[in-house]
Amino acid sequence: MKYSKAELRQAYIARLQQLDVNTRLNEEKALASILYDQPEWMGAKVIALTLSQSFEIDTAPLILHARHEGRTVVVPRTLPHRQMEFVELKENTTFEETTFGILEPSDGRVYGPDEIDLMIVPGVAFTKDGYRLGFGGGYYDRYLENYQGKSLSLALPTQEAENGEWAPEDHDQQVDRVITLAEK
Repeated sequence: MKYSKAELRQAYIARLQQLDVNTRLNEEKALASILYDQPEWMGAKVIALTLSQSFEIDTAPLILHARHEGRTVVVPRTLPHRQMEFVELKENTTFEETTFGILEPSDGRVYGPDEIDLMIVPGVAFTKDGYRLGFGGGYYDRYLENYQGKSLSLALPTQEAENGEWAPEDHDQQVDRVITLAEK
């Protein structure tokens, strides 16, 4: 029996919320360590990351690590018509809370898709062939349509899905690669 994307999204979010805190922290640290050794990370000058929400993989350590290495970090800001742009994150960046309760930069330099070397794409579940179950708004799928740089996603074991677990739709965009703990 096939489940809808909405049903699967709820199930994967519930699994993430039930994950033991210590297990989760250890898995996130291990994934970050694998990420830092990837050629896509090592070669990137400008990295797009999200400001994570409660049940998502914590991006704060990734942001700090990238900035410590002298890389530019850009984060998304939503626009009308389910579009988004990426804005440089600096110490003095000011933020506004959206209607979804997400913090977004209210100022700063906007980087175009051709200026971003690496995008770490969030989601709630990922298949080995690079499909992701996002949060349902389609923002990343729309952005990835015109993005030519490298795209990676990080998947905790509870986020790993079987290929074909959901039927990709025409607008769904694959990421170049999903990094899992199996790469350890």
